[in-house]
Amino acid sequence: MTQIERYILKRMASLTFWSLIAVTLLVMTTQVLIRVDVLTTTGQAFGAFMLLAATVIPSVLSVVAPFALLIGVAQVLSGMNSDSELVVVEAAGARPATVLRPVLLLSVAVSIMVLLVANFVEPWSNRKLYDVLAQAQSDLFSVAVRSGTFMKLEDGLYVQVNEKLPGGALGGIFLSDIRTEGTEAIYYAKNGVIRQSPDSDILLLIDGELQQRDTSNGQISIVTFSSYALDMAAFVPAGQAAVRRPKEQTTGYLLNPPEDDYYVREIPSALKEELVQRFSTWLYPLAFGLIAFTFLGKARSNRHEQFQNGALVAGIALSARGLGFYTVEKAGVSSAMEMLAYAVPAALIVLFGALALSGRALTMPKAWARLNERLVEAIIARFQRWNRSADGGQSA
Repeated sequence: MTQIERYILKRMASLTFWSLIAVTLLVMTTQVLIRVDVLTTTGQAFGAFMLLAATVIPSVLSVVAPFALLIGVAQVLSGMNSDSELVVVEAAGARPATVLRPVLLLSVAVSIMVLLVANFVEPWSNRKLYDVLAQAQSDLFSVAVRSGTFMKLEDGLYVQVNEKLPGGALGGIFLSDIRTEGTEAIYYAKNGVIRQSPDSDILLLIDGELQQRDTSNGQISIVTFSSYALDMAAFVPAGQAAVRRPKEQTTGYLLNPPEDDYYVREIPSALKEELVQRFSTWLYPLAFGLIAFTFLGKARSNRHEQFQNGALVAGIALSARGLGFYTVEKAGVSSAMEMLAYAVPAALIVLFGALALSGRALTMPKAWARLNERLVEAIIARFQRWNRSADGGQSA
């Protein structure tokens, strides 16, 4: 690697790293605030809050890493063009690969990081996350006993407990679960008790009934039970192999799950959706790096054109990632969407990779550029007229 390539790679890696830190902290804060009400309501210690924040980081990294790379690569290339560094590099006779090689190295490194995080680190952190929330939800039952009102455990899941019985037992438990689309489940038990197990806490309902309603046709099924166990980490029926959500399972487990797994029997689409998520997300950093290079990797004499190209890069990246989120969400129920989830980033890599290797650079069409300039000029003129009229009104 030449000195100029090391210089470009160092700048891109530094800016990508700090962008990743900043965006991760921002998104992590929003995710923690969504769940912090459970910790504060139950009086959890500050250590539990910090553990919750730490366990959210891996899942956030997988989402924001492609955009952090896009910011790093696009900003460095734009800065080099503004400072005429790209002009000097091209005038010195350097080939386009001189700028492309650092972009590829950084993009591949970020893609590998996302792949490892999504398949190894994220499942482990999700298990820790739900363990923290399960402990908080166990304590929330005590709050529900004191308040005697409905308590929200998470979106679509509510609980009410009438009284606390001797020996730590609970009396009159009412649990409403509408998290699964198309199904409403209501649990009622005369008594209940929370028991700890090596894997998670279990809510054991005693002498009650389960009412399930299919919202599509209104049919109701009622099951009477003498005892019924719910895993408090996910509030699904607890069993020997049914205590973990797909996001918490290892990739090996998802590829070959046991037949008695709750999600295999009840929601098989969730397993496929999670696998598609893990094996498609890592392609986006490489795709975004190639997109940024194709539009911004050549010297431009018109700085306004460089800004327009940057906006076009952001638009393509956001549109592609939005389509990726949609296809992954629908991959569990549609084979076409499953294939499209992989095809979207793969097509971007092939298309913009071929353009980058050929040395061709794309730019915004001149007609679009002129239309954009007229639009910006009209907005500025309208704003100036509004300022003058406002100043005239104040003087009067």
